[in-house]
Amino acid sequence: MEAFKTSLKNDVEAVACVNEQLDFCEAETFMDLLDCCEGQLITSGIGKSGSVALRLSHCLSSVGIASTFVHAAEWVHGNLGKAVPKRDIVIFLSHSGNTEECVVAVGHLLARGLKVLVISGQKESKLVKLSSASLVYGRECLKEGLSVIPTASIVVQEMLCNAVVCELVERKGITQSVFKANHPGGAVSRGDFHHNPHCTSNGVA
Repeated sequence: MEAFKTSLKNDVEAVACVNEQLDFCEAETFMDLLDCCEGQLITSGIGKSGSVALRLSHCLSSVGIASTFVHAAEWVHGNLGKAVPKRDIVIFLSHSGNTEECVVAVGHLLARGLKVLVISGQKESKLVKLSSASLVYGRECLKEGLSVIPTASIVVQEMLCNAVVCELVERKGITQSVFKANHPGGAVSRGDFHHNPHCTSNGVA
């Protein structure tokens, strides 16, 4: 069980490191752009980062924020038409920040007048340099399984996505009732959850 315990320890340390090193001025710019978006928030990525991007889109939709996901490789096969210039914003997730499919897609989106935001582990990457704003968590904070398996990087990507959702919920005054209205199935719709005294007034911790 040593590897099990070590993985937990590495993830906790990665979260703490990112929280200390994150550029919160840049994060505020990132959030301001999202908050002012008049269209939909489109998330995108490939591989494990793509899975996190998909989950981010699901969470945004569940609180009533228009969102969809486009696999990074599918942009150049007809999905560029999904993004409306001057209205939509596209959020790319890429650990390296240099994922070829993402870089190619961003080039096409920028040429069409779309704003692109990036969540990445590398500040000096192509995607970060092309973005209007970015959340960079720093690869030096991470200890991955076998030094290559996406483990801690996925944890911090999810953490940043959670922060994005919670900040938008707070800024837009979204309430628990809105979430429940968009989530009529399962335990949430039945009220099978316990009140958390640490939640804010709008029902989100």
